[in-house]
Amino acid sequence: MASEHTRDRVCVIGAGPSGLAVCRELTRAKIPFDCFEANRSVGGIWDVEGSDGGGYRSLHTNTSTGKMAFSDFPFPDDAPDFLHHSELLDYFDAYVDHFGFREHIRLDCRVARADPTPSGSWQIELEDGTRNEYAACVVASGQYGTRRWPDPRPSGDFAGQEIHAADYLDPETPIDCRGKRVVVVGLGSSAAEIATELAGGADGAGPAAHVVLSARSGRYILPKRFAGQPLDARAPHPSEPLPAPIAWLPERWRRRLMESVMKKALGRIEAEVGRPSTWNLPNPTFGPWAERPTLSEGFIPALEGGHIEPRPGIAAFGGNSLEFTDGTTRDADVIIWATGYRPAFPFLDEDTLGGPAEDLALYQRVAHPAHPGLFFVGFVRVTCSLWPVSEQQARWLVGVLSGKVRLPGQRRLARQSVQVSKTLPVFCNAYAHDLRRDQA
Repeated sequence: MASEHTRDRVCVIGAGPSGLAVCRELTRAKIPFDCFEANRSVGGIWDVEGSDGGGYRSLHTNTSTGKMAFSDFPFPDDAPDFLHHSELLDYFDAYVDHFGFREHIRLDCRVARADPTPSGSWQIELEDGTRNEYAACVVASGQYGTRRWPDPRPSGDFAGQEIHAADYLDPETPIDCRGKRVVVVGLGSSAAEIATELAGGADGAGPAAHVVLSARSGRYILPKRFAGQPLDARAPHPSEPLPAPIAWLPERWRRRLMESVMKKALGRIEAEVGRPSTWNLPNPTFGPWAERPTLSEGFIPALEGGHIEPRPGIAAFGGNSLEFTDGTTRDADVIIWATGYRPAFPFLDEDTLGGPAEDLALYQRVAHPAHPGLFFVGFVRVTCSLWPVSEQQARWLVGVLSGKVRLPGQRRLARQSVQVSKTLPVFCNAYAHDLRRDQA
């Protein structure tokens, strides 16, 4: 039976960075809420030891502190450019305490079901069977919903050990990679950094006997620093207003301008550091605005030093032998599949979502078009750090809940919704500008 006192409250699912941004904005607006976090602490996957995956013990940010901070809670002036995951957990804890909403967060508390009611409210069922009714449901459970594996899997059988990168903690955990031949599959930042750690970076004094990186498709590969400063040093924070001449442009012209600027900036960097083909990796077949680049401090030096051997995709297994799509073979003891993640919302029925999780379409990339009280924060694809964008989404969401932002009619709402995981990443400042314009 629903508890009467929760019917005017908002349910927030997830206390990672995006969920915390929602909690902060609800607190500011004096809207009552409960936040449920399945893991042991706030911070989501940045609690490497206590979350379901996505991080490893050597993990550092690849976005600089100045560009990833929440707009009203900067990092200390003496903070390093790129933080260790443990420092981020300290930051999130301080954020919660500074704005005083810890009492509204329940840790180690998983939401089992979220169902709309005929009256437009939401019935939330926890894993322990507790049920309560809420005025709205905000999903901020993160983009690392479920692990993506190769599909189809290469033919044959592999005789060695295999793990997903989500399980990797260090060269000894959960598989001892010391002295072994390791193949890391993928070309995202996690793949690059895990391969670099196992190979030993620029000096090659890593714990693995040999490291192969298998990539079947290209990505832009960039250092985290360029010209003596973080790569994103000149990028504006999403909370900063767009320059007036850009803000006045029609959206399609604005996007073309930003694509042109990004292409020129990438060209200058690649002219100095090289393209992926420089290191025998595939060049991307898309523009630099279509996917976040692979950023790593030691990956390029490890490639240049020959400590990581690039190979194309795996075609087949034969015991400990791997055949690649170019016909070459290598022996391996361990495969680490750094093949990414796909969204998943196990607490929401597919009928409620309107289809598979990967097809989820949202108005302003936040509001569900068929359920006025269902919102998603932190699922937008971005070209910058996600959290400051989640903060802007949270402010827009609170505007909707408070009546300051009026949603369009049902037909326009559905027509203007976009599939968040299948559309191009947003340009962060332009997207934040549009969210703020709705609140004016």
